[in-house]
Amino acid sequence: MNENSGYQLCISLFVTIYSGLPGLWIAEILRKQNASFFYSVKNFAITKNIDFYKRLKLDFFVYCIKNTFFKHCNIKIRISKKPNISEIDKLLNEITISELCHFFGFVFVVVFQITALFLGLYIMFFSSFLFNTIFNVYPVLLQERNKLRLRNFLTTL
Repeated sequence: MNENSGYQLCISLFVTIYSGLPGLWIAEILRKQNASFFYSVKNFAITKNIDFYKRLKLDFFVYCIKNTFFKHCNIKIRISKKPNISEIDKLLNEITISELCHFFGFVFVVVFQITALFLGLYIMFFSSFLFNTIFNVYPVLLQERNKLRLRNFLTTL
């Protein structure tokens, strides 16, 4: 690997990791300014089939999150005891903010990827594709699965 390739890998990683910041800003603005959009995202579900997430190996991703330094991120999204309906609603709000943050971060990195592709920086394109999948796509799927599990829990109450 030459110096330029290492540089492209590092830039791709940093862009993907820091893509969460503009995503968080946009998610917070949408939550405060456009409640109907936030509510529609909160109630959105990719699928109601939990097996879909198992086929995507989301359990392995959850294992990696729980056993690395990432477990210290999003500490608001935790359940320590049996929650009541208002606590579940607060959790759903936090999950939705996290989901929007990762979604807009994903869009931000896709714009970066298209730029890298047009500039002929193929290592940067493919590495940012990989990092974007790990740091933005899988977290969105994880938040979707968590929302589904909370909704299933609500139906049992």
